[in-house]
Amino acid sequence: MISGALFALIIASSARIPPIDECAIHSDFAQFRSELRRTIARRDAKALLRVVSDDVHASLGGDVGKKDFIALWGLDRPKTSGIWEELEETLRLGCVMRSGVASAPSMEHQIGDRDAFETRVALPGAVLREGPSDRTPVVARLSWDLLTLRGSWDGGPWVRVRLDDGRSGYVRERLARSPIDYRAWFHKRAGRWVMAGFLAGD
Repeated sequence: MISGALFALIIASSARIPPIDECAIHSDFAQFRSELRRTIARRDAKALLRVVSDDVHASLGGDVGKKDFIALWGLDRPKTSGIWEELEETLRLGCVMRSGVASAPSMEHQIGDRDAFETRVALPGAVLREGPSDRTPVVARLSWDLLTLRGSWDGGPWVRVRLDDGRSGYVRERLARSPIDYRAWFHKRAGRWVMAGFLAGD
């Protein structure tokens, strides 16, 4: 039987989830993803839309299909569209392969039974501070640490969180990513990879 102290140590040591990449070993997907990254770098809307499925899920509000996808992301003005930064970040944060579906980032699948609405992941460079200000003392420097929200987020630049070891404080919201922030999934259709969805929320 595991002692209480040892159990606490195991929990503390498992409270960080660096991205994993299960998709790189699938050579056809890896090639597809590399080309998609080049498309993002060029901000090439035409090339992006060639790999977006005709029934792509673009939001949880019923936006389905390329027409809605184009309108939602302003792809008629591709140079100013916000999709490029969001999609680039999504692909950067790992990938899992489940039953022929590639999903990015990996963190949604790494949090286990934790409540996705109450969980955040500290991106590298995040700092836990005693108060919601860069002038307050540092509690911890974070990298891929699992965080639990304390109270509801009011939309401000800071979120109040707790580490699994009990320490609490505030982290810059932009460095505390939700596992249900923007995520993409891909599958093969007619022998080629397509993006079947890109959305945030649950």
